[in-house]
Amino acid sequence: MDNSKEGLLLIWTTTIILLAFLISLFAVMIIYRKRRISHNKEIETMNEKFTREVLQSQMETQQFTMQQIGREIHDDVGQKLVLASLYIQQIPFENAEAKEKIHAVSSIIHESLADLRNLSRGLINANNREFDLCDLIEIECGRVLISGTCKAYFTTNVQHIHVSQTIKNFVLRILQEFIQNSLKHAECSEIHVQLNADDEKVLINAFDNGSGFNPAELINHNGIGIKNMEKRAKMIGAEFQLISSPNKGTQILLEIPSHKINE
Repeated sequence: MDNSKEGLLLIWTTTIILLAFLISLFAVMIIYRKRRISHNKEIETMNEKFTREVLQSQMETQQFTMQQIGREIHDDVGQKLVLASLYIQQIPFENAEAKEKIHAVSSIIHESLADLRNLSRGLINANNREFDLCDLIEIECGRVLISGTCKAYFTTNVQHIHVSQTIKNFVLRILQEFIQNSLKHAECSEIHVQLNADDEKVLINAFDNGSGFNPAELINHNGIGIKNMEKRAKMIGAEFQLISSPNKGTQILLEIPSHKINE
């Protein structure tokens, strides 16, 4: 009887020790897995932060370069064209034919001056720091209207929205890509851009009433424009969706989480 009790006690003791070992091993595995997931998330966060910092540095360098080019165009080339215009106007007119030619040259120079001023102004203000994102989108829609090729409308549920310079630039590039594609390929008569913001997200909805297309077919034929928009959206932590079908227009949805808009 004693031997059977001792045997039973040994079995129970062994079982308890084994269970304790298995539970400890299971707990260690869970802790290790949690730490590994946490470590991977930290690495991913660091990589995202590094990527954003590199992009920000590249954009700042690009913006500085464009500003320098803009100033050079305005101060150097612009001034030379002004002098050339003044010299031409002082040339005596020998006959009607010479007068017409001089007027034609003068007109060309004045048009070139206007183009250069617009170009240099655009380059100098390329960083868009003084503009709100809503203002920038409205300006883009205004440019489409001025071109006379299509009507463009912008609506929003906020008057102003504070976002980082990186977010501002990338959102603007995505919208510019969409608008240019709509104007070039969609044969649309209207483009709409909507920006709605709340505590959780910023949602940008852009769509046209153009010819539309099959997105799968375009991607198979190297749809660079779509890839550029997707890549830019991914870089700022936004969700990107493109919706289109033949004869039903094209739409893009860009959703930026609120915690990303100022990173």
